Amino acid sequence: MTQIQIAVQRRRMLGRLATGLMLSSLVDTPTHVHAELADRHAAVIPEGFASRYALVDGFRMHYVEGGEGPVVVLLHGWPQTWWAWRKVMPLLAEDFRVIAIDTPGLGDSDIPSGGYDKRSLARHIRTLVNGLGHSRFALVGHDLGASIAYAYAQQFPAELTRLVVMDDPIPGLKDWDIVKGKWPRWHFAFHAIPHLPEALVTGRELTYLKWFYNNAFQKDAITDADVQQYAAAYARPASLQAGFEYYRAFAQDAVDNAANDRSVAMPVLALGGDHSPWRSYLHEQLQGRAVLLEGDVVPDCGHFIAEEQPEWLVRRLRKFF
Repeated sequence: MTQIQIAVQRRRMLGRLATGLMLSSLVDTPTHVHAELADRHAAVIPEGFASRYALVDGFRMHYVEGGEGPVVVLLHGWPQTWWAWRKVMPLLAEDFRVIAIDTPGLGDSDIPSGGYDKRSLARHIRTLVNGLGHSRFALVGHDLGASIAYAYAQQFPAELTRLVVMDDPIPGLKDWDIVKGKWPRWHFAFHAIPHLPEALVTGRELTYLKWFYNNAFQKDAITDADVQQYAAAYARPASLQAGFEYYRAFAQDAVDNAANDRSVAMPVLALGGDHSPWRSYLHEQLQGRAVLLEGDVVPDCGHFIAEEQPEWLVRRLRKFF
């Protein structure tokens, strides 16, 4: 039985157990998660934050929250988890309620059996956040999290006070067919191949993922300990596959986004690192797709904005919010 099949069975069991309960199952770090994951999270949760789980659409999602004030939801990209926001969260929590989510299938969230197109993932995010009692909030997405955030804005625009997308192209928008094939986007194609990435990366997660983190412009932004943290999360076979499924859904994402050319009405901020291949690309993609659009380039920064320039990012978010 494959890891995905096991995850599907677990998902069905949880769905039966959860009938009528939904988000009433919120708990602090539970005893039924793997001990090594619970220990890992207990060691790294920022002060003032709590690690929690919620049953969402039949599977568990993990999130970390803290602070008081207007709600800000943070969505990480690949190959990362909520840990990508560790430097930003305490700073934002001085004035905001911050919720950093492990997106479905990644980090310590359970693995859904399918539905890795970004519209479906956005609906899972909505179930979680609305279930926590928040129907109006700011949404920030980095990398693939930016595509999920954009899909959320397209489907549920009335719920977002602000939208922030950072340093990754969105499938189906301007010049997508051109940019997806250019260097250094080789991994877009590699990850989309069925089965092969899993076969080649399994057992070599640390070596493979470290290549991406080493491309940060600020070389000390992601430490060896951080890399170990991420690699441990992606070493779960089902999570490794789930991460690749995010890329395999690009074709559907492109169709969905190309078909829906309605401009989002909430204010939108598009950011890129000045040493990133994307730099101002998201701002260009969103021309005509957002009524109120701002763009900015993060100085002395590569792709991993929240880790390379956290103080700059928080100042810019405060100004935008």
